[in-house]
Amino acid sequence: MMLLQNLPRVLADTSSAERVLDVGGSAIRLNTASHVLDLVRPSGELIEPGKPARLVDCVEHDICKKPWPFADGFFDYAFCSHTLEDIRDPIGACEELMRVARRGYIEVPSRVREIFHSKSFLRLRALLGRPLRIGFGHHRWFVEREGDGLMFTAKTFTALQPQFVLTRRELGRDLTADEASIGFFWDGPFPVSERVVLKDTERELATFKRLALSRLTA
Repeated sequence: MMLLQNLPRVLADTSSAERVLDVGGSAIRLNTASHVLDLVRPSGELIEPGKPARLVDCVEHDICKKPWPFADGFFDYAFCSHTLEDIRDPIGACEELMRVARRGYIEVPSRVREIFHSKSFLRLRALLGRPLRIGFGHHRWFVEREGDGLMFTAKTFTALQPQFVLTRRELGRDLTADEASIGFFWDGPFPVSERVVLKDTERELATFKRLALSRLTA
């Protein structure tokens, strides 16, 4: 589910736009989208159930297969919520977003959310074989804001080892919605890159957790 405080701005930006692309909107689509691009057809579920929605042009296409079947600058706005973290080439998808649209909105789970475990006694649960439910197991990428753009880091099994996981007990509370998700409005080209960790992986993971915990408890 997207950050609800950002939805009014997205709807205001798109309600009068002629062409609005929802990338990855097959599960839950934006009411104001004129087009949906995804591997499968939309289910019919809307971000705002019961509210008016456009009749959309559903384009079944692999988001990671470039180029997308649209001309440069074809869309006034592109919306992509909780999709980039799932796919094999999020950087290529961002490049296509910038190519086919003038501006838009991207939302992804934060890296902190992807290492957060909301239950107590993480290590005991691991020993007992209980479900750990750290972040989202099907996601491929950690995503962070980096300056005016986005940074992707491959999510590996190592990253989910207990010493690198942030627990509710350590934080003393649950994450807020703003801490759990990144809402990124863009207008024109933005920088997008991958953080490649070739060595000292454990150090990078430990450093991220330490800095995140310090920031969240400040």
